[in-house]
Amino acid sequence: MLLNLYQKVTRFIDHDARTARYLFLIVAIGFGLFTFFGDNKPLQGPIEHEWINAFDSIVSFILFLLLLLCNPCKKYFQEFGYLLIYILNIGNVYLLYATGFDIQYSYQFIVVYVISGWFFRSELAFVFFFTSINTALILSLLVASSTTPPTFDFYATYVVAAVAQVVLIRYRFNVEHMLTESEKKYRLLAQNSFDLICVHDADGSLEFVSPSVKRLLGYEPDELIGHKPYEIVHEADKHIIRSLVLTGKNHPSIQHPIQYRLKHKDGSYVWIETIFTPLDSPDGKTNVVLSQTRDIRRSKGYQIQLEERTKELERSNADLETFAFVSSHDMQEPLRMIANYMQLLKRKYAGKLDKEAEEYIDFASNGAITLQQLLRDLLSYSRITRADIKQEKVNVNQLMKEVLRNIQLEIKERNAEITIGELYSVVSDKNLLMLVLQNLTLNGLKYNHSKTPEVEVTCTTMATGFEFCVADNGIGIKPEHQKRIFEPFHRLHTKAEIPGTGLGLSICKKIVERLGGTIRLESEYGVGSKFYFTLPK
Repeated sequence: MLLNLYQKVTRFIDHDARTARYLFLIVAIGFGLFTFFGDNKPLQGPIEHEWINAFDSIVSFILFLLLLLCNPCKKYFQEFGYLLIYILNIGNVYLLYATGFDIQYSYQFIVVYVISGWFFRSELAFVFFFTSINTALILSLLVASSTTPPTFDFYATYVVAAVAQVVLIRYRFNVEHMLTESEKKYRLLAQNSFDLICVHDADGSLEFVSPSVKRLLGYEPDELIGHKPYEIVHEADKHIIRSLVLTGKNHPSIQHPIQYRLKHKDGSYVWIETIFTPLDSPDGKTNVVLSQTRDIRRSKGYQIQLEERTKELERSNADLETFAFVSSHDMQEPLRMIANYMQLLKRKYAGKLDKEAEEYIDFASNGAITLQQLLRDLLSYSRITRADIKQEKVNVNQLMKEVLRNIQLEIKERNAEITIGELYSVVSDKNLLMLVLQNLTLNGLKYNHSKTPEVEVTCTTMATGFEFCVADNGIGIKPEHQKRIFEPFHRLHTKAEIPGTGLGLSICKKIVERLGGTIRLESEYGVGSKFYFTLPK
């Protein structure tokens, strides 16, 4: 923090001729007052005390006028400051000699000498200042030794101050050297970066533009410095730039990439992506912003193609869903009629047809019934995608009781044991959640060769939601089939072995995903399976 404060102070003094001008005026007024109203003690030597103050005041005022009236002189404000420092310190050395190292002027010299050293910006300038002022002091000590020698306190204070000054300034120069090297590296990166790097002032105008702008937009850096990028933004994208708020580091538009188009020098427009980052400005108040920009024409082209294909895919999926819904719905009645007439045919001609004809009738009847079930499942699958999701608080414990009532015949037939743990209430669609729990429970009974099938339904809470588990002691699933078990119509057994359409788990997966969750499987072949599905809180 202290180093940052020091950098701001030195920048404020060294890099602002107007500030230096005001400092010279203040010094001129101060020494002018000392000339007429100060405690001007009698001196031993050819120059009177008031004349030293008057000389310092006149020199300061002349330097002030040069910086005020002479434009070419403004760039030498630092050299003018060095000149005034030498004049003040040499004047203080003379005051030490001429007052016989009076205690007041001794400590005045030490204070001014130590402070003056901090204004030198190079090691060579400081060494020259240190050598020249200390040489003048030593000469004055030799000459003054015949009169009143300085006290031990002066020697001790001066030596400690001089050593501390050298150590601290040496440390400062090392820090500044590292900062300079770091700045060179960053400038080297900025000038050779493939991306476009810019620095904007508080008004948004460009203060620095990296040479990569030539490759990206065709401009030379000097053509854009002093201008606002807003001038070459595509008309349709100017609202994006207007919405930016770069005055607060925590604003959402800060360090968030935005995409828009800039006008190339040849008149075309280029898709770019920019990130804006606020920087600490020298005065601590001005909003200086760094922008990093890259060419996204290729990725933008891919994005547009992807969006178009996604829309086509969505239209195609919608058409397929509509087709599945309409076809499965409209085919229900013809199939029902076929199945009914096949049953009537079987009853009417029972015992009148040969065995082969009766088998044909059974095949046709069973096929119609199977196709009816398949169409019902397909209709349910398509309805899940099209149905509106209802959000209501669901008591899952009560819901499982309804599930058990729905499948009580299957439970009695298989002599099954259903265990229900403490299930958390959720906010979800009650009917769809019931369908998932019912399908998974029935799967545990259907794919089970145990004399007493067991199914356990439990629930655990997580940071983002709830995880339900339906575990059984069934036949399990081999590892090579576990990844495809949720695919539509994917069957692991023949219909003769275990009847079904192959859509049950696909329907469960579709429902869980629509409810905002995920479903997964853990299974050991011959031991049992565990189906886990999550619901958000």
